[in-house]
Amino acid sequence: MVAEEFLQLGHDAQILDLAELPAQFLNVDMYNQRSDSFLALFDTFIVKADHIVFVIPEYNGSYPGVLKLFLDASPVRSFQNKYSSMIGLSDGHAGNMRGQDHLTGVLHYLKTHVHFDKPKLSGITKWLSPEGVLTNENYAEQLKRHAQIVTAPR
Repeated sequence: MVAEEFLQLGHDAQILDLAELPAQFLNVDMYNQRSDSFLALFDTFIVKADHIVFVIPEYNGSYPGVLKLFLDASPVRSFQNKYSSMIGLSDGHAGNMRGQDHLTGVLHYLKTHVHFDKPKLSGITKWLSPEGVLTNENYAEQLKRHAQIVTAPR
């Protein structure tokens, strides 16, 4: 959904699913011994990126621990002066607003520019078809507008 909006605007877009991190991620990459697979993944999705969009589902009132681990395992200056934005997802009513606030604080600490437009999609599971298609037209419009706003010339 999100990547398609960027592609339709003529921008490159890739999806990094943190569930696909290398198997040795927790044992090796967390302890400053970066594996070749992690470095290749990191180079492709972070180093070469002009803008990083974080799609963050609510997990225990914030963002998922695997994202925290990913940020912790990343080379220290990797996110410095990068541009980012985020989209919050939740089954609750706030669209992971608290998780967005928490991640914004961490990204600011990493000296990352965080865009002000932060869509919050609440009740998300009732708006996704079994195939993963977003059925809420308002949410689809928010994602389209988000892509337009964050890709506008700076």
